[in-house]
Amino acid sequence: MSRPPIITLTTDFGDAGYYVGAMRGVLLSLCPEAHLVDLTHRVAPYSPLEGSLVLQQACATFPEGTVHLAVVDPGVGGLRKPIFVRARGWVFVGPDNGIFTPFLDGSEQVYRIRDEVALPGRSETFHGRDLFAPAAARLARGDDPETVGERTHQAVHLHVPRPRRDGDLLVGQVLYVDHFGNLITNIQRSDLDGAGTDHAVTIGTHRIHRLSRTYQDGALGESLALVGSSGYLEVAVVQGSAAAQLGMGKGERVRVRPAESR
Repeated sequence: MSRPPIITLTTDFGDAGYYVGAMRGVLLSLCPEAHLVDLTHRVAPYSPLEGSLVLQQACATFPEGTVHLAVVDPGVGGLRKPIFVRARGWVFVGPDNGIFTPFLDGSEQVYRIRDEVALPGRSETFHGRDLFAPAAARLARGDDPETVGERTHQAVHLHVPRPRRDGDLLVGQVLYVDHFGNLITNIQRSDLDGAGTDHAVTIGTHRIHRLSRTYQDGALGESLALVGSSGYLEVAVVQGSAAAQLGMGKGERVRVRPAESR
């Protein structure tokens, strides 16, 4: 027996209002057998970069054929294209604003969604409900991609800041703050050369003298740095919010040195 199609939803709509519910209603009307999974609706407003990081971290856990509907769309109704992308066995549906950057390696197929896919009376301020959800539902139920969109040129790529090296110093920055107040940086595990706990991390003027293994490797309220499940270095506080306690957020500079150089 074949499994039902899976559609995930990622937005910056938050938990209030009717927006997410309306999108789910359209999806189920057009593809009633679909299994809907909410990745998150708490992406920072107007931040395709944060949306792309959420998708990058979550998508690998889903089977091939999953349709990922992602609507973080500050340019809704403007010049940006509505697209879907077939890449790595998945399908991504949303605005062409760079949100699908982690999955664009040159092997992807990019389609501009056809106007006729939209619901009657389409609103130019809610493409999530009126254009992207119908496209995602049609693709999930197995419609020919050519009837949903027409092939187009490559999708927009976001510039994702990378850390830089200066001798034994690695300089990165906070990319986003998660629900727990953890400060997620752009420094990946591979940037740390496979070292264990022999790195010192400075964020702003606050220094952490070693890397930790878990969120409990310290006293209550103590700040620590560790490579989280995303594979990125993050700064956390034991059972607290690093963002609130340290007064820091997106864009804050992070410096990493071998512990003996601190």
